[in-house]
Amino acid sequence: MNKLVLSSLLLAALPAVVFAGTPSLQGSILDANIHSERWQDGDYLFGDLGGLRSRLAGSGVTYDSYYVANPAGNVSGGKRRGFTYVDNFYFGITFDLEKLFAWRGAQLAASVINRSGGGSVTNAYVGSQYDVQQVHGGQNFFFYNLTLEQKFWGDKWKLKIGRFAASDDFNTSPIYGLYMNNGIDGNIRNVLFDTQFSAYPFATWAARLRYDPTPEFNLQFGVFQTWDRIFQRSTNGLDWGIRGGDGVMMLAQIGWTPEFFKKSVRVASDGKSAATPQMKGLPGHYWIGGSYSPWKGYAQFGSTEKASGSYGFYLHADQMLYQVAPGCEQGFTLFFDTGYYPQDNISIMPWQFNVGAFYTGLLPSRTNDKTIAGLIYGEFGGDYASTIQASGIGRPEHEAVLEFGYRIQFTKFAYLQPDLQYVSHPSGTGRIPDAVVVGAQLGLSF
Repeated sequence: MNKLVLSSLLLAALPAVVFAGTPSLQGSILDANIHSERWQDGDYLFGDLGGLRSRLAGSGVTYDSYYVANPAGNVSGGKRRGFTYVDNFYFGITFDLEKLFAWRGAQLAASVINRSGGGSVTNAYVGSQYDVQQVHGGQNFFFYNLTLEQKFWGDKWKLKIGRFAASDDFNTSPIYGLYMNNGIDGNIRNVLFDTQFSAYPFATWAARLRYDPTPEFNLQFGVFQTWDRIFQRSTNGLDWGIRGGDGVMMLAQIGWTPEFFKKSVRVASDGKSAATPQMKGLPGHYWIGGSYSPWKGYAQFGSTEKASGSYGFYLHADQMLYQVAPGCEQGFTLFFDTGYYPQDNISIMPWQFNVGAFYTGLLPSRTNDKTIAGLIYGEFGGDYASTIQASGIGRPEHEAVLEFGYRIQFTKFAYLQPDLQYVSHPSGTGRIPDAVVVGAQLGLSF
């Protein structure tokens, strides 16, 4: 926790340094809403820092910072019993270039990440394919993203270029972050197992074009650099080279965000009564996408030759099925997602699906808490299974995980989520006993 305290102090000091060097900010008008609310009702642990955050935002500079920790231990089955603590600290800053330099519709963003902790419960104690701690992987300090985004043609088109990960824009949902197991969290995991799909905290050179023809529909296209060491943590995110043997991955995705059974309601974005009624209903999020990579760099199971032409598809659907009142977040939501990458010669897990549900405000006195449940199921590829079988440790078939949690939302900026996972068939061979993992997520936004 000393690292958390130090990081928090540094975060508090950084905006002050920026402000001290920017005299024009001193005359900005403060946001009255932020100053009128109580500290515990605000969005951030450090509040508005005496109006500094509002003045920076008014001048075109915003920042975001959070800390997430995953203490967890295997208490039954698996390889052996054991406990570890892993964490993730993030700091990002965004410059609104329209406010700063009158560059209409443009923004520049950059971020850094620090991941640390005492090792992986999965590797040391469980022995499963799916990692039971969402913030394990790439334990190191990273320079993460550096992006320029430009809106054009009525702000319906957005072009983003620079260094970022495919998981920032494709096949991702805030729902996934509710789960501690990496089989759900971030992105459905077989997309990463079977391709060079770049994911947080590993950024790469990329470009993404998004088109929103209507508020309910969107189209995205992306091109991402790929190479055989894309997930190497030792370079600290600073390997910005482009080599002759590098390749590209291309992604396309179409999304639909409807609201069903709309009713007239007077609810503003801040939760207060709106001046004019709005139509609110049961929100849903649906998308289907796919990837293709002509890069001849994919390792094949049982062969020393590299393969090219990786391809596959993914699908996601989440839908709120019950809502306490129109426009209210309290209620029941169900989700499903799946990934299919059929090339056995390069795919560890050609097919996986996840299904889950959560209820916001199940207890009448705890309207912002979330009760979650989820199932992960994946089948190992035949060529991969044959390679493992040849080593004498059994033939992988499938692996499944059940996860349950209750997120206690103390404030908008602080939560604690006790978590229980049951890992069935770890590594898929049947030679490792089913495991029970007890842990927690805790998070702070600064």
